[in-house]
Amino acid sequence: MDPVAGWSLLLAAAALLLLAAFPLRTRLPHRVLDALLALGGAGIGVGGLLLLSDVEPASWVVAPVLLAVAAVAHVRFLFAGQGPFRT
Repeated sequence: MDPVAGWSLLLAAAALLLLAAFPLRTRLPHRVLDALLALGGAGIGVGGLLLLSDVEPASWVVAPVLLAVAAVAHVRFLFAGQGPFRT
């Protein structure tokens, strides 16, 4: 359990997600954008785990992977077609 590192990582990952989801979304290639979103999602997963005590080893694998995939999917679905909920 390391609260300082956990909160620092959570804030840095949230800032990366906000930058990637809004101002950089239309300016970057899709692969780079997906990589930034996945990195931010995984950072939130690891940062959250750093706040907990007695975390199982499987959680260190499952949480970052699921949140990385969820972050990319969330931005893809929310901003489909250059705007919210446009398909």
